[in-house]
Amino acid sequence: MPHVLLALLLSTAEGYSILRGHTPSVTQQVSVRALCAMQADEAEESEPAAEAIAGPPPMPELVAEPVDGPSVADPFDSADEESIAKEALKAEVGEGLSSASPDKVVVGEILLALEAMNPTRSPATSPLLNGKWKVIYASGSSPGLKATQLLLKGAKNAPKSPSGADLIDVQDVYITIGQEQPRAEASLRTRLLSFENTVKLSSRLEAESAVRLVETYEAAESEYLSLRLPFQSPVQYKRSLLVSYLDEELLVVRDALGRPDVLMRCDGPSASLESDTADDSVPGAS
Repeated sequence: MPHVLLALLLSTAEGYSILRGHTPSVTQQVSVRALCAMQADEAEESEPAAEAIAGPPPMPELVAEPVDGPSVADPFDSADEESIAKEALKAEVGEGLSSASPDKVVVGEILLALEAMNPTRSPATSPLLNGKWKVIYASGSSPGLKATQLLLKGAKNAPKSPSGADLIDVQDVYITIGQEQPRAEASLRTRLLSFENTVKLSSRLEAESAVRLVETYEAAESEYLSLRLPFQSPVQYKRSLLVSYLDEELLVVRDALGRPDVLMRCDGPSASLESDTADDSVPGAS
């Protein structure tokens, strides 16, 4: 600011001298030149100050470098969750239909968690279906299961013999699924006093999609008196089944209304898998 005032005074004096016909002196010329040089230096010094006011340059982004070392496994991975859900389901219904009635709400909650982790991509056409299964939980949605539940209820309420033995004994339901139609055969063994009998129900299983089966009753048989009752029109029964979970030891199916049936494998799946490796076609798939 002082340099500006000095320059104005010198320029005014110089102009005044010119108007009066006097040539500026050498001293005045040198002063003017020195003042211009000082103004130029001051302008150069003011540029860094302006840059300082504008702010510091942006900082470079920090990129996290990968840390070498063994990865830590999640203790609650899907495999552990699936195992926990299966153990919880077995604790509720593992004893089969003859055990005490489980809590349906708890069973439904466990099944929802388990079905979300179904390991089999196309369960309805998988060879894992083949084998012998034990029905450990049933919603009673089919005539065969309803009849079984009535028998079990009647056996529990029946009086006992003088010795304390049960007069009526109803065992668990087993379902065997094979490759040839009718693929499914359900068997139930009963005893009344000293008379024993095994009732069988054969059904056709046909795959309508990768996750849906159609079950059609074929015939009911009784070992006692060798009775056989075929299911023909108009006496027929058919239902759709959604295979919601399937692995080497557990099978969960739901009917059209979403009511579940749970089955546990009684034999290993190795035999059925070896027989199906030679032939890629799955019986009943359409």
